[in-house]
Amino acid sequence: MRLLDEVGAKGTFLTVGWIAEKYPCLIKTISDLGHEIGCHGYYHRLIFEQTPEQFREEVSRCRKLLQDITGQEVTCYRAPGFSMRRDCFWAYPILVEEGFQTDISLVPASRDHGGIKGFSPKPFILRTSSGNINIFPVSVMRIAGKTIPFSGGGYLRFLPMPFIEFGYRQNHKQGLPVMSYIHPREINVAQPRLDLPLLKRFKCYVGLKHCKTKLRRLLKTYRYDTVSAVLDNYNSLHVLSLKNGGICNA
Repeated sequence: MRLLDEVGAKGTFLTVGWIAEKYPCLIKTISDLGHEIGCHGYYHRLIFEQTPEQFREEVSRCRKLLQDITGQEVTCYRAPGFSMRRDCFWAYPILVEEGFQTDISLVPASRDHGGIKGFSPKPFILRTSSGNINIFPVSVMRIAGKTIPFSGGGYLRFLPMPFIEFGYRQNHKQGLPVMSYIHPREINVAQPRLDLPLLKRFKCYVGLKHCKTKLRRLLKTYRYDTVSAVLDNYNSLHVLSLKNGGICNA
């Protein structure tokens, strides 16, 4: 929040329900400072590990709690672990029915837990049997024939700054907004280290030392706002439809 304050920007804080239940004053403070509160599930369970009934109960419970704490309408959702896969598109009508207007879970590239290789990176409106929902995919770039995320999480920590800035320029040339994201721990160099397998340890802790500096530089270079505000000012949303479990042209 202090980094955002330095540049007068607002962000979307995607909140896990049980954390909000344990620290309601923290979530209220974030909201009172003018930031958007979004839903990140109640227990941070991957979508494909849940039944539709379990998923509905989680997002409904989390959204109600966040709205009760903050007094603001919660309309943005991100799946834990970016776990919105093709076989999880059944979740979209449920999100609409539960009051969500925007989903930012879809990664148009290969990755752990999810990712949809070859999917368009452009934000769009998705028509479902229950109504429409805005889909804002995670930002990706094309480099050396590969499509990869670049602007958040482990990618932001690992990639050198010139690669990250290349990704911003590439997206902006296509008229696309870029979504940056972090977990609070990713700018906490002093966090305790867990005893993890070597590869997972690398993924969790690589680049922590310089992540805050990178984020501050990005915040000072580009103009940022909440997910909802960015989409409100994005005039190129095309319409796709959810049919037979797949997304296709309307």
